[in-house]
Amino acid sequence: MVAEEDSQARVRGILAQVKAMHEKASFFKVLDVARRIAGVGSLGLERYVILVEGRGKMAGHFLLDLKVQPGFSLKPYLPLGQPPWPSEAARVVGVQSQGQAIAPAFVTPVVYGGMSYVLRELMPTSDSLILENWNGKISHLEVVLASMGRLVAWSHLRSASWQGAAILDEWIDFGHQQAWRPALLDYARSYAKQVEKDWQEFTKAYGRGEFH
Repeated sequence: MVAEEDSQARVRGILAQVKAMHEKASFFKVLDVARRIAGVGSLGLERYVILVEGRGKMAGHFLLDLKVQPGFSLKPYLPLGQPPWPSEAARVVGVQSQGQAIAPAFVTPVVYGGMSYVLRELMPTSDSLILENWNGKISHLEVVLASMGRLVAWSHLRSASWQGAAILDEWIDFGHQQAWRPALLDYARSYAKQVEKDWQEFTKAYGRGEFH
């Protein structure tokens, strides 16, 4: 979807700001901008795919992903103080760089016009999880959930002791505790029912033509 004129101007302004932070400014010369719809968490938010000069000529062009960062939804419910961040984008980039083994290329926090954005390279392919492939076999889902659990655990361990986070021994001890597990499972079951209810309401509204 082609981006509107005001969006084009905003993106070009953001990239001009990014160019000023990099030695190879010509890499970020904007050639085209389009709206991007990807990811459940980004629906309804500003997100763009940007074609830039890159290394020159068509074969050397790069695609970048630019996404607004309005803040994380759990913040009002956290009883513990959080580290100070210059911006929401800086928080996302900081945590992502610390928790991931390899962060995306060109990942950069940008504040423009009072809004916070994260810029990164748009990968031509990305890993995705297709739950329909479980073929009715619960063992397939169990393997997926175990793998996802390990990935989350490794991310937490990489961030241990960073900016006031729990130390490594505290994370390991928490993983061996049993008290928190029943509450987590109860919440997962209740939320699954809520998601099904929301889906039913959405499909009924769609059938009535409320989204046309």
